[in-house]
Parts: sequence; structure tokens; C-alpha cells
Amino acid sequence: MMNIVWAGMCFVGLAWGLAQGRGAALTEGALTAVMDAVSLSIRLAGGFALWNGMLAILEKSGALRALTRALSPVLRRLFRGVPADSPAQEAMAMNMAANMLGLGNAATPMGLRAMRLLPREADAARASDAMCMFLVVNASSIQLFPSSVIALRAAAGSAEPASIVLPSLLATTVSTAVGIAACKALERWGRRRGE
Repeated sequence: MMNIVWAGMCFVGLAWGLAQGRGAALTEGALTAVMDAVSLSIRLAGGFALWNGMLAILEKSGALRALTRALSPVLRRLFRGVPADSPAQEAMAMNMAANMLGLGNAATPMGLRAMRLLPREADAARASDAMCMFLVVNASSIQLFPSSVIALRAAAGSAEPASIVLPSLLATTVSTAVGIAACKALERWGRRRGE
């Protein structure tokens, strides 16, 4: 559906530009935007490579296993019914670590793996409470070091690209806390209704 929406928006924009007789400006703007996008992608590649490499080193060295153990008390409280030694716990911890470093692209495969490993409801069409909680925590994800945003700001020429760290930490901490509270309240409400 989103592909149809984006294609429709592009078509309407092109049609409007051509109808206004601005075909040359439209072509020039499109080419400039494409060149800027390629240039930005190349500038960001170094930062992504660095942090993805760091994450791979942490995984190979066993540091992520240590992180899983450190996060285990929190994960047990958040994800009741998921055994502490479950591979889902490790995948969730790796996903959270990548998200905390602002590496959403590196976190995605681990998040998908965690979702596959989390226990389901008896009715396979419904997500379990653990799955819902993980989705909320993953989507809000506390950002200790928003490396992607810092890289974008640096590439855009910001004088202080890292000045976003504290506001990001505060905003994501609040959003995660609100999300967890809402999820827990809905869990209790669902239990009372017998679902």
C-alpha cells in the first residue's frame, strides 16, 4: 500500500510540475537531489561501517553474551514467560544494544530473529504479550549514542553534531517508559477480560 501512496505522490508532483511549465526546473531539481543523496550515502557509509564493525567485534568477543547476562534481570521482568537462557533473550539483548548505539539497520535482523524465537499465543494469528512488549521496546529504543543522527548531522555540516545526545537520551527514555507502562496496563486489562 505504501508503494502505491509514494508512487501516487511522485506522479502528482511530476504532473503538477509539468502542468505549470516547469519541466526543466523539475529535471534539474531531481538530478540535484539524486546527486546529493548519493553523496550523503557515501559520507554516511564510514560511520555505519565503523559501528556495525564494532557490533560484530562485540558479538565475536562474547561481550554481547555478557550484555545479555547484565540485561537478564530487566529482560525477565519485561518479558515474563520467556526463559532466561532462551535464544530469544540473546537476540533481544543484541537488538537493544544495537538500538542503544543508534544502529537501527544493524538491529533489524536481530529484532526479526527475536520475534521468530519469542513464544506465541496458542492462536498463532495473535502476538503474545512478550512479542508486543518487544515491539514497543524496539520501536521506542533508548538511544545512549544516536550514531546515525550524529553522522547525518556531521554530513550536513553541523558545528556540533553530538549536541543531540542528551535530548535524544531524554526523549527516548520517556518514550520507552511510557510504552512499557502502556503495554503492561494493556496486558493486565487483557488478563482481566480473559484474553
